[in-house]
Amino acid sequence: MVTYGFLVLGLAVAAQAVAIWRMSRALRGAARLNERLSHFAEALALLTDTTETGLSNVAAELERSGHRRAARSVSRGAAAKRIVTAARRGQAIGDIAANEAMSESEIRLHLSMAPE
Repeated sequence: MVTYGFLVLGLAVAAQAVAIWRMSRALRGAARLNERLSHFAEALALLTDTTETGLSNVAAELERSGHRRAARSVSRGAAAKRIVTAARRGQAIGDIAANEAMSESEIRLHLSMAPE
């Protein structure tokens, strides 16, 4: 009878040892997860600060330069004529785009749609 008691007691100790071992592994995993999350939070804070600084520098430079072109408010037909005329005179597409405050792809579109 005493032997069964020692056997049951031994099994209980073994089960508790296994449970303690599994809990310690789970806690180590949670500690690693917390460490990784803190690194990600630090990285996000650095990225946010860098972005804010960069955008404020861009805004300050835009305000400082004060060089804003007002877009021309004329008809598409007049713009197309100016674009075609400038291209026939040999002006570069980049220069035409800068003068018209349009992208180069818009200039190319106007040139491809112009009657020959």
